[in-house]
Amino acid sequence: MIQFYDKNRFISKRELARLADVSPRTFSRYLATRRHILDAMGISPKAQKLPPHAVKYICEDYCIDLPPDLQDQKALNASPLKDLILSAWKEESSFT
Repeated sequence: MIQFYDKNRFISKRELARLADVSPRTFSRYLATRRHILDAMGISPKAQKLPPHAVKYICEDYCIDLPPDLQDQKALNASPLKDLILSAWKEESSFT
């Protein structure tokens, strides 16, 4: 899935855990393994909401697909990749 992260949106750890379909405790354990990276980004272990650059890293690392309402719709709609993927999907759907 193409992801266009909203550069102004902070997302809570609990919400990311829900999107990853894991418990908040499991997600906290995952974050603990990435502590050195989050520290380098300036993210406190006690932070409840994560800044966009941390959300982007975590979503890419943990393979979390953000729903469209959490993405930057302007960038998503302006992307030429969106049209390519949608047309390929429609072609694939027509074969079944």
